[in-house]
Amino acid sequence: MRRIVTGLFVAGAIVVGIPQATTSAFAAELYAQCQKDWGNLTGQVEGREFKFLVDPAKVSPDQKKAFEQIWGEVKNVLVKNGVKVTEREKGAFNLTPLVKTFYDTPNMDLWKKGYLIRTTVSYKKGYPQAEMKVIVKRINGPAKTIINSELSLANGKGKASSEDNIGIGPKGNLYSYVEKGIGFKATRADLGEMNLKDFAAYVPQLAKLGLPADTKLVAYPAFGLRARPGVVELPGLDKPTSVSMESWSRVENGKPIVYDYSFGYGGDFNAMTKAHASAEKAVEAIQKDLGQKLGMPDGGKYIGSKVRVLLKQPM
Repeated sequence: MRRIVTGLFVAGAIVVGIPQATTSAFAAELYAQCQKDWGNLTGQVEGREFKFLVDPAKVSPDQKKAFEQIWGEVKNVLVKNGVKVTEREKGAFNLTPLVKTFYDTPNMDLWKKGYLIRTTVSYKKGYPQAEMKVIVKRINGPAKTIINSELSLANGKGKASSEDNIGIGPKGNLYSYVEKGIGFKATRADLGEMNLKDFAAYVPQLAKLGLPADTKLVAYPAFGLRARPGVVELPGLDKPTSVSMESWSRVENGKPIVYDYSFGYGGDFNAMTKAHASAEKAVEAIQKDLGQKLGMPDGGKYIGSKVRVLLKQPM
């Protein structure tokens, strides 16, 4: 990986915040339970993402080999359970660098109030792009509260969207939590000192949290590698869904603190019940067969979230 110049102050993290979630002991029941819990707001949930966290200590120290190992192990489980998995013919394990940075106070005041700010620096031909993707999310609350939350851009453009996230919960069962986010693009210069007022200039709801306008934010970066080795096919979807795998480190070129395997899809939640049921059963099978072999220690405390691992925010 080429050297990445960040110029960030990296802070520690304090454990706060517990999301309100829907859980299920049986995979096939989860989506139906979500529909019941969300009621007439179900139609506003536009996507689902399924996540499985992997302990770096249980895979090869060579990251490319680790990705290949995780992909192979999960593929075997899915195929055994009737899910069609196709590996890309070319470049399945080409690794792309990225830097995702989360901004909060040293005391995690935004997290406590149910907000998350993230910037993502992408790379093209090995070089970082000047324009970053910025997203502000509503997190850590009852699903209905999150879905009904107001998130907008000061310029009136863009649209916030809600997504259902499914990971493994504290009891080893599936765990659903909803997040809502809105994004925009900006350069480092556009964001000034990257403090609260600088982000609030784009997303005005950040100025209404009861925090001083001059609140200083610190950076919590994740230095990552991403592979997109192939696709899975789920019933009820008109096309296969891509698998994304990432490793995150707290320091540049450092040892990973977590890997993940994820896939997701968007559309009308109520019209995709076959896909929901199949995907939920698939993740339950991954946990059953690989939870001990590859999973994070106490992984259920992180509910499939690399962010919780990075920020040291277990349930």
